[in-house]
This record gives sequence, structure tokens and C-alpha cells, in this order.
Amino acid sequence: MVKSLDDVRSVDHIGLSLWRAAQNWRDRMRREMAARGFPWHMEARGDVLAHVGPNGLAQTVLAERMGLSKQAVQQLLDQLEGEGVIQRVPDSRDKRARRVELTGLGLFDLVERNAVKREIEDEYKAILGAELFAQMERGLRILNARSTASEEGS
Repeated sequence: MVKSLDDVRSVDHIGLSLWRAAQNWRDRMRREMAARGFPWHMEARGDVLAHVGPNGLAQTVLAERMGLSKQAVQQLLDQLEGEGVIQRVPDSRDKRARRVELTGLGLFDLVERNAVKREIEDEYKAILGAELFAQMERGLRILNARSTASEEGS
């Protein structure tokens, strides 16, 4: 039972700061990509491309990585395929499965995403300084590795 309103007040914490930083980074990435002529990044379908590298991947793996249903991913892929960003091809290892591959436009999108990521990182380094940026990067790697190891152990 709650004894007073002090028990239920909102508390700022590192999780909230990490979430805000991630949202700011994501919003900046989306705006930059849209400004460069890739409007799908302003919508959920653009999130698909963060998981598809130059060698493509199985559609089922994509759904797992995104944490979405196969049907939801299918709809997003339909939209991207309609715009000529990706193509779905039979998987050479499993003829029943489909692979998602980037088209020429999709590869150009990937090149531009990499450029935008570097620009944002450079700006963050300028704000924080190289040493603090490197410490932040190391700390996040350690936290993420620990989280991944914990999830795999469950």
C-alpha cells in the first residue's frame, strides 16, 4: 500500500537518460535520411533496413530480430519492395524460405545511413570530447554484452 505521494513520485534515472539519448539519435537519423531522399525512414518500414545488411538475411530471421510478427514484417517488406528498396528471393538453403536483399536503391540507402551515422558520431565526439566519447562507447559495449549474455543464459 502507498503511504504517501512521495512514494510514487517519478524519479529520473539512467534508463530514462539512455532512452532519451536513443530517441534523439533515432529522430535525428530519421530526419537526416528523409532529407536525403529516403522518406521511408520517417515510418516503421525504415526500421526494417537497420537489420538488413549488404548480404541480406532470411525473412524469418528479420522478424525475430525486430520482435514483430511475421505478418507485420511482411507488410513492411511489401511497402519497401513496392518502392524498390528491397527484393525477396528464394533462399538457396531452404526453397520454402525467402531472403530479403537490398536492391541498388537499398544499397545506396545503406551507404547514406552509414554516412549519417558517422556524422552523428562526429558531432557527439565534438560535444563530449574524444576521451569521454570513447569511455561512453566502452561502457555501453560492456552493458550490452552483459545484457546479451544474461538473455542467452535464460
